[in-house]
Amino acid sequence: MRFKITFRIDRSLGDCLPINYQYEQSAVIYKILSNADKAYSDWLHDNGFQLDNGKHFKLFCYSRFQFEKYRIMPKVGCINIIGDKVEWFVSFLPEKSTAEFVHGLFANQHVVIGNKDYRVALDVVGIEALSSKPLEDAMTFRVNSSICIREKKDNRVQYLSPLDNHYKEGLLKGLLARYESFYGCPFVGDISSFGFELLTHKPKSVLITIKADTPEQTRVRGYRYDFRLKAPIELMKIAYEGGLGELCSQGFGFIEIK
Repeated sequence: MRFKITFRIDRSLGDCLPINYQYEQSAVIYKILSNADKAYSDWLHDNGFQLDNGKHFKLFCYSRFQFEKYRIMPKVGCINIIGDKVEWFVSFLPEKSTAEFVHGLFANQHVVIGNKDYRVALDVVGIEALSSKPLEDAMTFRVNSSICIREKKDNRVQYLSPLDNHYKEGLLKGLLARYESFYGCPFVGDISSFGFELLTHKPKSVLITIKADTPEQTRVRGYRYDFRLKAPIELMKIAYEGGLGELCSQGFGFIEIK
């Protein structure tokens, strides 16, 4: 289930965001969830999940911010937000009681997002549950937040381009893993016709900093592009509602129907 969250900018902390802010978006969601831990636990239980040793399922993904008006300032590494409104699309894979849950989480929230150099304060002024899109077994999509596919080779992690021969296999592997995490059992449908067709001549490579300015800082590469996907409806739902590829709950894998 997808939601459009509308923010109004509170300029008390400034009006600039770091160019790479996707990981910081996840911090906003985790902070809101931690402040509503009882509600989150109840929601997981209602959707058939059990908390195992405190583990929380991360069955969501999200878009980049959609700014009313902005300008990129590459020399100083920030985005200057000129307009007063920002829209954000967040998608949760579970559907049962999700609308009420998300409204309760985000309503009237005041959040701060950014890093030590650039921060913006945002007030939630609107939450809209978006009507479900009809899904088919072959559809054309656009990548909003970049898709990350990793492969380990010679004890090193490599980030695959959609031009790589193993890329389609990585997409399918991720979908099957997320399906099993969601339903608690492996997918038993026919995957022989699974297909991925790249529709963009030059996919855009995006390097995202994770946990910036900490000892755990790392950089993750993803790609944005248009593509056509062929998959069983059950896996198509996982891709559209829960994200495609890896690290979806950290700012990757949000796709839009083209």
